[in-house]
Order: sequence, then C-alpha cells, then structure tokens
Amino acid sequence: MQSSPQFVGIDLGTTTTGLAWIRPDGNPEIVPNADGERLTPSVVYFDPHEDVKLVGVAARDSGDPDRTVQLIKRHMDDPEFTVSMDGRIWTPAEISAVILAKMRRDCSQIIGPIEDAVLTVPANFNELARKATLAAGRIAGLNVRRIVNEPTAAALYYAHAQKLRGRIMVYDLGGGTLDITILEVDDHGIRCLASEGAGRLGGSDFDERILELIADAYQSAHGVGLWENELERRRVLQSGEDLKKMLSKLRQASETVGSQRGGVARIELTREVFEAAVSRLFTRTILLVEQALASVRFSPQDIDHVALVGGGTRMPGVRRMLKDYFGTEPKTCGNVDECVALGAALFAMKGADVEEVCNHSYGTLALVEDAATGAETYANTIVIPKNTPIPCEQSQTYVTSEDNESLIEVEITQGEDSDPKYVDIIGRIALKVPPNRPAGCEITVTYRYDENQRVKATVRDERSGKTTEVAISYEGAGVLSDSEVEARREAFESLRIE
Repeated sequence: MQSSPQFVGIDLGTTTTGLAWIRPDGNPEIVPNADGERLTPSVVYFDPHEDVKLVGVAARDSGDPDRTVQLIKRHMDDPEFTVSMDGRIWTPAEISAVILAKMRRDCSQIIGPIEDAVLTVPANFNELARKATLAAGRIAGLNVRRIVNEPTAAALYYAHAQKLRGRIMVYDLGGGTLDITILEVDDHGIRCLASEGAGRLGGSDFDERILELIADAYQSAHGVGLWENELERRRVLQSGEDLKKMLSKLRQASETVGSQRGGVARIELTREVFEAAVSRLFTRTILLVEQALASVRFSPQDIDHVALVGGGTRMPGVRRMLKDYFGTEPKTCGNVDECVALGAALFAMKGADVEEVCNHSYGTLALVEDAATGAETYANTIVIPKNTPIPCEQSQTYVTSEDNESLIEVEITQGEDSDPKYVDIIGRIALKVPPNRPAGCEITVTYRYDENQRVKATVRDERSGKTTEVAISYEGAGVLSDSEVEARREAFESLRIE
C-alpha cells in the first residue's frame, strides 16, 4: 500500500461513478471499490433499521425504491430539489457526497490516503450544478483541485492512450447526459473550441424506451400491465438495460419478465425494432453535433477524429450514425465508460495545458433601443458569449434610464437568447449611488469566469467611482452555504457508508 496521499480523478456520473489514479509507470488505472467493482452505480440506499447508507449495487438492488435515490446528478442544477429521509433533508450535493465518500474510503484501502482530486462534470453543467459538485467533494473530505469538463478529460485520455492529435470531436453519451465537444489537441495541450450538450439525454433515456417496448409486448400477450408499483417497474427496467446491452452484441435477444397478475413471459426483441423506437433520440444527438459544428463554422470534413465516450456509445446504431455522418469510423477504446475518470487522473497527477470554454453565455438584463424605430425593449444583453476561452474577464457599459436613481440593480443572466423569458437569472447585484443624478450615467458591468467555470460580477458607477463585487450565489432548499458545507463535512466523518 502507498503511504503518501494520492492524486485521483473521479467521474461522478449519473448512473455510475469511477475513480482512477496514476500507476508508478505513468499510466492511469481504475481503482475498484470494496466489492471489486470497477464502476460503482451512483445509487444510495438509506437503511431503515440502522444508520447506514449503502452505495452501489447493493443500493440499486435493495428492493425498496422509497428509500433509494438514483440519478441524483440530474438534480444538481435544481435549487429547490431535496430528498426527505427519516426526518432529515438531504440536498443533491450531500447525496452525491455519500457516493464520493464511498469511493474515497474504499479506494484508499488499495492505493493509500486520498485527499486531492479532480472531479469531472458534463460540459453543459450550469453554474449551480458546478457549485453543487464542488460542495459534494468538500463534504466527502476531498480537496477538489479542479473541476474539469468530462469531454476534456476524455480527450486527454485519448491523447495519452491512442496519441490522437488534430481536431477531435468528443461524442459523450453517458448514463444521463450528452456532450458534444470540439477540441484541438497537439503535443502542447488541449484547446476546447465549442461545446453543446443536453442534460436530459443519456443511456437512461434509451433504457426507458426499451422498457416501453417490453411493457407493450407483455400487455399484448397477457392483457395486463407488467408492473403495479415502482419496485416492480425498476426490476423490469434493469431487465431492459440488460436486453439493450445484449442487442449491442446480437441482432436479436430475449429476456424473461413476469408479474403476479399475468405470469412469466419471454420477450423477444430485435435490434431493428429497438433502433426504430429510439430513432428520435439518435436524431437529437446528431442535431447537437450539427449545432457544435455550426458554432465554429466547421463541416464534418474538418474533424480529424470522432472519439467515443460513455457506455451509450456501445450501441451499434450510434457508431453507424456517426460513421455515415463523418465518413470515417469513430475512434473507440475498450473502456468508453471509464476514460473520463482515467483522463481526470492524468490531469490530477500531471496537470495539462488545457484551455476550456464557457459553455453558456452570461449577460445582463437591460433596456435596449432599436436603432431604426427608437423603441425600447427589455432584453438580455450578452457580456461573455458562449464558447469564450476561459479563464476570462469581459465588461460592458450601460447607462441609467431615469433621473434621480439612487440604487442600481443588475440582474445577471445565463443563456443565449435575447428574450428574458428564455434565460435564467442566476444573480442580482445592488449598488447604492449618490442622489440627484441625471439619466444617462454610465454603469460598467464586468464578469470574471474562472478555471472551474464559476462567475464573479463587478458593477462600477463611473460617475462616482463606487464599485461592488459578488460571487454568484443561489438560494433554495437544495442549496448549501459555505458554512453549511463545512458543517456537513465534519458530520460526514462519522457516517457509516458501505
């Protein structure tokens, strides 16, 4: 066992979580958990009989859906989402911290003490989701050195393992999200050019489609539904996931399912029927590919390699679709669902010259005058455009619209649309200014975007020189303050997590 603290990379996934380290020979390696699993299901079970939290396969197979939490990553950006269990409220960050604590404790038994970590997130994660991920790591007792986008970590692994160079499109279809990222990779580092993504499009959505096919076939054969409660539905869902994996290897597969009302039935399914059922999901992914290419004015021929990431890319339909679109076979590796963690470990140990981009636009709500008509409308004005290289700092100057304003209020937005209805307000700043001022005073708004893709904003009144600065903060039942994070971190040391 190694005695010195280890640098690790952790892919905190929607459906599975992986931890990797760097072996003495310089190559990254997945570290198994205490059950010998290379990837740990991102599922937490709260035992009602004793104060223990189960994580992984045991949690997934617990048989009590009311006390089991899964797909928590899909709620990291929801400030109001919480889970109530045994009289205690759990936020998404805390539940994620249970998973991370399991990984830290188990893997430290193999490689030695774990303190410093690089955590990965989907490229499309917003500010709140990134902050919640950082909080989860801190609560779990980790020193989070950096948040890295999953496609960037994967590209780092491909560059290391397969020596890929040039313009690379990472097609990352994980358990819960899809990321399409275009990067330039050379011997000096990695530069992200553009990124598009969907937070509700992943392998679990394909599982739901195959679940519908199984349920319809059972209904047709027996005249009754296949499940009556959530526990039964989840069991069939697991069978559907197994069937999906078989159809990635065979053109036809079968699965035995049953219910107390209709008995047991053997469901036969072909790959063609499955692919027809998920064709709209395939179409959504290729639309994001086109959107990413258009954002940098590339054609498919401008991409040197397409690198596959995530368990969803094992589906033959995905590979065939990308080959048809780009004209070349996409690159893959034997561990498409592990390469994000492996790349994160490379980053954690060696560092890398990585230039990422902001994956959302940040702006300010303001009155905008139409140059042709003179009409004023309330609109979102972008200060930092999407896909700007980070870290960055950009400013924009506005003017006050009324006489005698004594309080300047700035609403900070996240989103690309000019219509305020289609962007998120992620923060507000108030700046008191001297009284008895005329309209037309200049106000400069400056946004700073750091390497962990967190935003700080400064508002300056040019007339008086007064300035105020804030880091973007959120309010809601599912959001923890810095002091709450520290308190949870101390309490986590005594939690029993298996």
